[in-house]
Amino acid sequence: MLCRAVTLARCDSLGKVGHPCDGCASSDFLLLWPSAAFSGVGFILNRRARRTGRTSHAYKPLSFKRRAWLTVGAVVLSGAGVVTYAIAEPSAPADAKQESRKPSIHTLKLEDRGAGRKGLAKQDTDRFSAVVLTWNEPEAQAKGTPEVRTRDLVTGEWSGWQKLVLEPNQADGAEGEQARGGTESVWTGDSDGIEVRVVNADGVEVGGQPAGMDVRLLDPGTDPKGGTQPAAFVAETTGPTTSEPAVPTETVTATETPPDTGTPTDTAAPTDTAAPTDTATPTDPGTPSGSPTVTQSPSGSPSTTPSASPSPTVPAPRPSTVVKPPIITQAQWGASTDYDGTPSYGTDIRAAVVHHTGIDADNTLSCAETPARLRTIQQGHFAQGYFDIGYNFVVDKCGQIFEGRSGGMDLPVVGAHDVGFNTNTLGVSYLGNFESAKPTRAALDAMARLIAWKFGMYGVDPTSKVTLTSGAALGLSGNKIPLGTQITLPRVFGHKDTNATACPGLNLYPKLGLVAALAKTPGISHALPTSDYNRDGISDLVAATPRGNRVTVIPGGLTGPVTSKKVALTQNSTGVPGTTETGDSFGASTAWGDVNGDGRADLAIGTPGEDDTAGTDRGSVTVMYGPGFTTGFSYTTSGVTAAGARLGSTVAVGDFNGDGKADVFSAGTGRGGNYNVRLTGSTTTAGTITTATGSVGWLDAAAGDFNRDGYADVALNYRDTGGIGRVVRFAGSAKGLTKAGVLSVKGGRSIAAGDFNANGYDDIVIGQPSATESGAKSGGQVTMLFGASTGFTTTGMRVVHQDTTGVPDVNETGDTLGQSVSVGDYNADGYPDVLAGAPAEDITRSGVAQANAGGAFLFKGSSSGISGTGALFVSQDTSGVPGATEKNDRFGSAVSLTDLSGYGRAALTFGAEGEDGTDGVVMYMPSNSTGLGYTQTVIYSKTTLGTPTAGYLGQTLTP
Repeated sequence: MLCRAVTLARCDSLGKVGHPCDGCASSDFLLLWPSAAFSGVGFILNRRARRTGRTSHAYKPLSFKRRAWLTVGAVVLSGAGVVTYAIAEPSAPADAKQESRKPSIHTLKLEDRGAGRKGLAKQDTDRFSAVVLTWNEPEAQAKGTPEVRTRDLVTGEWSGWQKLVLEPNQADGAEGEQARGGTESVWTGDSDGIEVRVVNADGVEVGGQPAGMDVRLLDPGTDPKGGTQPAAFVAETTGPTTSEPAVPTETVTATETPPDTGTPTDTAAPTDTAAPTDTATPTDPGTPSGSPTVTQSPSGSPSTTPSASPSPTVPAPRPSTVVKPPIITQAQWGASTDYDGTPSYGTDIRAAVVHHTGIDADNTLSCAETPARLRTIQQGHFAQGYFDIGYNFVVDKCGQIFEGRSGGMDLPVVGAHDVGFNTNTLGVSYLGNFESAKPTRAALDAMARLIAWKFGMYGVDPTSKVTLTSGAALGLSGNKIPLGTQITLPRVFGHKDTNATACPGLNLYPKLGLVAALAKTPGISHALPTSDYNRDGISDLVAATPRGNRVTVIPGGLTGPVTSKKVALTQNSTGVPGTTETGDSFGASTAWGDVNGDGRADLAIGTPGEDDTAGTDRGSVTVMYGPGFTTGFSYTTSGVTAAGARLGSTVAVGDFNGDGKADVFSAGTGRGGNYNVRLTGSTTTAGTITTATGSVGWLDAAAGDFNRDGYADVALNYRDTGGIGRVVRFAGSAKGLTKAGVLSVKGGRSIAAGDFNANGYDDIVIGQPSATESGAKSGGQVTMLFGASTGFTTTGMRVVHQDTTGVPDVNETGDTLGQSVSVGDYNADGYPDVLAGAPAEDITRSGVAQANAGGAFLFKGSSSGISGTGALFVSQDTSGVPGATEKNDRFGSAVSLTDLSGYGRAALTFGAEGEDGTDGVVMYMPSNSTGLGYTQTVIYSKTTLGTPTAGYLGQTLTP
């Protein structure tokens, strides 16, 4: 067997994108092997920790950004040939134990080096995590390029030179008059030394620099106590006032047949059996519709739309027709309240200006680090003379929404983001440089939700146009529109439309039309999808062991799952309804979603074996609220035969009626199959899946907005009583979820959703491991279908299997490719990929066939969907992966392609339910900027997670 110590360590990340171990050299670590008494346990120590340099850095507590972890890995072979893994958990972040530290700015004046040259020699400094250069005159520009290099607080190593980009002053009026010239602030990570130069392309210092040039060292301080939690819906006690358009009876497309069912029974059941009217086609709307039109106002006469004048008078807030999304307030992300002035206000919101922060280093941050980065952006704006951060709101790649400028989120606060157009506009910035990075669906959805909420206060159609009047002189800080001149723009436009800038970036600007289209959908008030229960910006993992009636929640962290903070749930846990009984199968299915509308993910748990007085195996669904999982509720069947219903065989969560709170869909296998739709705070609808009386099988459900109307829909996979795989679509609307039709494409045993071509329509991928059930290849296959305004379309459908060009290995009968599937973007190219398990794959090792050893395939996505090009195969015999294949390991029994570190790349998580004699294990493999982190793979066993013996850990994973 393979003996390996496993390490995770955070390296210097300047200029790197991806997992914290990107770029780590083997020389950075020292590997120590103790005596044989330790059963082959290896210790890995960071070589840098042995530095004998500056005594002032003999000890530094580990920072929020930099952590060197000691991880112990052991692989022990017992006499029976069972592999046992013990992976030690890293200690808690040191910063969590530090005293709180307020954000602060330390100013260093640059040295005069003669002939107008400015710079700063290497020197020790106070602690900081970002820098900005400023100078006296706001319209002056630095000659050449300002560059900095910084010293890492923990390792003492100096970074390479990093360029600082000029940021023209974007404030208007009195705020603009007090502004200083400067650059964008740049994230450096925790540092305590700096060197500054201003040079030409050849690295030669350039003279003639502006007067008063200094460097501001920005210390974000520590996160506020309790971390970043979203603003509760205190004022949102009732739903928005909306009018639902009349909808015609659904015409089933060529890809669907009418649903096979009797009339569903409701408790105050919805009567909407129609698909919402939607003329959109499954294409990306692209750039904002129409080019900006500039009109010169007649000389000496007032403009018909005069330049708006800000006012210090605080207006009354206005209700919105759209539910407020979860927003992390200034207090919650730890903003400074040392404002240099007070907010001013417009009269309304007429347009949204989309920005990006435009800094490469921002692409390297985890979403858990967004609050700290925001504190440095605010400090940078303070340093440039703004009264507060210039943007009204900021979003990140994980879809978190942050309050920007103070003054009232529900008020028309004048920003400092687009000189000449700050009044009566909404400034939204996306954290990152989208000249290089690709925007995520989560961020685009968040922007659309936010913009729709603000526009809903003033009756603004997001897809219409608006005429604005410039309030600044031509050329001032890059302004392209002369003072008093009108320009007609899309309601959602980019900074580049009015200013000489590339903002919001090459890859984000073409998506503004899509943002506007999403903001106009009738279901725009929907709860944003989330799997982040503790609201730290990182998705969290669920590993259920239903044979042991237990669900284990493992929070994500900067370096992946944090098992030391795992939460174990059973029906005997505090606050969980019911009592654990043999055969309940608590955790047979799980799904994340924001059911109570507080911005945190809640967990829906299926228990299909639950008995009650109405019958054996009636089944039930339990919903536990994050972050504590100590409160929640449980329910069982309604309107169908109770005995043998096995409700909870699958669950899915989505906002089916678009009221801002997610709802729960569940299904059971009994008597032709049954389903249950529980609308939060409203009605419950129930019905049968088919008219048969026997049991259906292989239930699996995926939620997504397949027709892009804003309401979540459900695709339910099942095997009918005749042994054929089917998929039935349920369509969301303002009245709830109704069964729409059965697809002509065969079902399988697993299903997942994602927007493969990035056009705003969610698509599905079906895992079809059985030829007899699905008409699939004998070794299994994966089929992808695009979403469309009518539900799904077979146009562009993709089928991938082991005989597809580019796919490793060859098709063999019984491999069961597609037994499990998951969707996520592992390489951050903006297009989701598919991870598919093949747990019955046989692998020959050392001349011996290991039957059912199992493996998994990674199929890469593109604008046309998934294909075999560049596909990867992973097993325990893959080079660098811990352990070795064994008979009946069933590696790939469950898979999850989810970003569990917040860096924007979905990691690969595998279940191997047959490992260790059916104890099972879960394996986590990070995705790095250079590819998969095979050697950083970590194994979580029953010892690590505390799961039951013979619990088949790895049978189910969520997301």
